[in-house]
Amino acid sequence: MAKPDLFICHTAYHVLIALVRALRAGGGQAAVLSAQVPGAERLAEQLTACGAFAEVRIVDERRCPGIVPAGPLQHWQGRRMFERQCGWTLDAARYGTLYICNDWSALGRYLQDCHAAYTLCEDTVGGTLDPDQHLLDEQRAAPDFAARKRGKGYLYWGDSPWCRVVESEDAAKCGIFPPEKLVTFSKKALLESLTPAEKAAVRGVFLTRPLPDDPAALADATLLLPRSFVADGLMTQAEQNAMFRAVAAKYADGPLYIKTHPRDETDYGALFPDAVVLERTMPSEVLNFCLPGKFKRAVTVQSWVLRGFTAAEENIFIGLDEAKRMIPNEVG
Repeated sequence: MAKPDLFICHTAYHVLIALVRALRAGGGQAAVLSAQVPGAERLAEQLTACGAFAEVRIVDERRCPGIVPAGPLQHWQGRRMFERQCGWTLDAARYGTLYICNDWSALGRYLQDCHAAYTLCEDTVGGTLDPDQHLLDEQRAAPDFAARKRGKGYLYWGDSPWCRVVESEDAAKCGIFPPEKLVTFSKKALLESLTPAEKAAVRGVFLTRPLPDDPAALADATLLLPRSFVADGLMTQAEQNAMFRAVAAKYADGPLYIKTHPRDETDYGALFPDAVVLERTMPSEVLNFCLPGKFKRAVTVQSWVLRGFTAAEENIFIGLDEAKRMIPNEVG
């Protein structure tokens, strides 16, 4: 019997992709959910109940925020510190492929501390195809990059020697890694090819209440897809509230629906009392295949959520600077 693959997830979107891959593998796979995944406890129960995963563990990596100073025992000490503080020990021999999207996390460092070969999945659709790869550029320009490439320290975003494979939406168009390290794995194609049974499984895992079921109402509606700039330290809550009110006033000429980022805990029901607020912890991609029709438009501010989003007739991306200019002077 083949070993189960292990999927390490940091967002609801990561869980969605892992779920579909596990279903197509015939179930019985393994997952580690970072405690930062919203609703992790309920998700873990549902992932097990649907049969896709035989093992689901929640790891609170916030318990291990530090990095052991560089030295000959750095990885050994880092591994021991993580296992002691987070209460999980990886037995890599139990699994087939180790998949992770965020290798810059504490869990990613732990894989490197364990010298465990892993596959890096794209964090967002087409992330390896972005023209702006400044994080990689800066990492590779660091004076100690060569030493870290030999395993003396940590490297992220696929540069670690323990990252053996990088998945790309289109490996032929990705120029940031050598071809032999790249494989094509299209998440857009994956989600577009879901079977009715797979869609039902996704709904069972992520939905706790019904989605809108009136296609006529959706046809005249605007979907606002906010995220928390407050949590990122980029503005105050009052400024963010005023900004999204202004964005909604400009673009919503009919019913307003709101689907925020899973980690955004803003009370949008209070902010927009006449709007329909959709389930926060559900990945927005679920809307692509769980609605009876399409929204008139979808609007977001400085977010990649509209990549591969097909649940609206028109997708509108607004840059943060442009959106800030919409804030009334008395607020901004």
